Amino acid sequence: MNLLQRGAWQALIERSRFFRLALPLATGLIVFGVGCLIRLPQWLQLQEAALARQAWLSEDHEIKAAEVLALPQMREAFEGAQQQLQDARWRLAAGADMSDLLDQLAASGHAHGLHFEALDVLDELKQPSYRQVPFDVQVVGHYPGLRMWLDDWLGQIRLLRIETFSLRLADDKPGLLRLGMRAHAYQADMSVPQPSSLADSPARGAALPMAVDPFSAWAMRSAQAGLAGVPLAQLEMVGSLQRGQQREALLWSAGRLYRVRPGDRLGRDGGKVLRVGERQLEVQERLFVGGAWHERTVMLTLRMGVKREATAGDEMAFEVFDSDAGSKPVVHGGALSG
Repeated sequence: MNLLQRGAWQALIERSRFFRLALPLATGLIVFGVGCLIRLPQWLQLQEAALARQAWLSEDHEIKAAEVLALPQMREAFEGAQQQLQDARWRLAAGADMSDLLDQLAASGHAHGLHFEALDVLDELKQPSYRQVPFDVQVVGHYPGLRMWLDDWLGQIRLLRIETFSLRLADDKPGLLRLGMRAHAYQADMSVPQPSSLADSPARGAALPMAVDPFSAWAMRSAQAGLAGVPLAQLEMVGSLQRGQQREALLWSAGRLYRVRPGDRLGRDGGKVLRVGERQLEVQERLFVGGAWHERTVMLTLRMGVKREATAGDEMAFEVFDSDAGSKPVVHGGALSG
């Protein structure tokens, strides 16, 4: 029976065209389904990666679109930074070379009555896109002149950097100070055009003379502050005052009366009161002429019209009479000069 049944089925299959076509198709579908089940997790992973890449590309596109919109502002900022860099490169030397700088240094020092003892330019140091030139300076003068010279010279447009600085009393020149410093100047490697921004730079105001000299024993005395900057030609001796063994002179300047004694400072040329007499005042000045310091003596005499000399103690009021201006009361309670 089995052999007969099997043979019947084979005969049926061979005779049926449908079975001959359906059997390979079914087999293929079964193989395809099994393959899909095996590859499905991998396909899902590829799909997730593709979706993530699509999201990243969309975000990157939005960023690039924003950068395109900001490109004009970025270009403007870049051009402004380039202009600032050019301005800074020009200000390294302010359009001048080292010889011009030394000329300005000497001219400014001479204008403030200073004497240069040493000026040494050292070997330049090569830096990327610029050169650095160190130099040593040693100069002698009074504190007000040195202070104003530093403010004038170091406050220029050109870039100058101080590495070392010293200021001390000049032992071989009484009353003067010796300033020593090492400074660095800079120069761009190439020629840089003068920036238009200079037109917007504010002008520097004139430096005011120093009223107090911290290196002077008379720095805090009112006569130094009041009369040290007044030319001797503008001072008038109108009287004198005997205080014990010491005599003081009465000087008239710009509507005010001052009392000065030996040792006080007078005038713009570092004058120092040497002696006070009954009718005259002796002042010694130091002048820088022809590259050297010279001393001279100036006498202030009692002007005509003074009727008498006043002699009093610390608290005694007195008056000095003038034939033209009448009487000028002097306020007491301590010497005006300190």
